[in-house]
Amino acid sequence: MNNSLNVYRESRDNLVTKIVQVLSNDERFMASWLTGSLSRNNADAVSDIDLTLVVSDSYSENLCKRAEQISQQTTSERLNLFSQFGTPALIHENNNNAPEGGTFTFTLYAQSHLMVDWVLIPQSK
Repeated sequence: MNNSLNVYRESRDNLVTKIVQVLSNDERFMASWLTGSLSRNNADAVSDIDLTLVVSDSYSENLCKRAEQISQQTTSERLNLFSQFGTPALIHENNNNAPEGGTFTFTLYAQSHLMVDWVLIPQSK
């Protein structure tokens, strides 16, 4: 494997660690888990991060609000959340892929080129 793929994989693993550390101390989130290839332990060098977050009902009205069903942008509340982990270069919301009452946002981060599929679900759902 070439060096740039190793760097990407290491950056991805570091981002997962950072997300866990930050969100573990954030009262807005009740639980989180990885889905996709990382959760199945069959990720390759360019796999993205698929993450589901359970949002406390106290915060879900703002964080899980759907401005549009499909959009190239997100709400300011979710943008602030995603920006804690880097500068988003591209955002695509496709709430057709979201669970009931939740949201689905693909985020590509500048500099690192890391990709995260963020799924937010209200605690009550």
